[in-house]
Amino acid sequence: MGKFFLWLFILFVLGYAIYVGVNWTKIHLDYSSIESEAERLFSPTSDVTYEQVPNMLLKMAEDRDIPLRPDSVKIYVDEWDGYRVLKFGYVDSLLIFHFKTLYFSFSFVDTVFFDSK
Repeated sequence: MGKFFLWLFILFVLGYAIYVGVNWTKIHLDYSSIESEAERLFSPTSDVTYEQVPNMLLKMAEDRDIPLRPDSVKIYVDEWDGYRVLKFGYVDSLLIFHFKTLYFSFSFVDTVFFDSK
């Protein structure tokens, strides 16, 4: 009877470790996807204007359940020096055993140079 409970405990721990690993991977893949989309949209060769980038990022985040808020996406424009900066950040979490919460903080900054006129 002791071996049965030992194997049951081992399977439970292994199953929960796989569950946490899959969710941890999903959180990091979500950040990676929004990061690559931001780089694609904010590049100088993109057909999207830089004013539309925050709305498109927020739409993508909403579709994928990424906790990105509208006030966390900012674009800074310096016409004098000729650059634009896209900055966003968010905090995602993973609940463990309904007791402990792991928080992951993600941030992104990209600078694009352009010809000032």
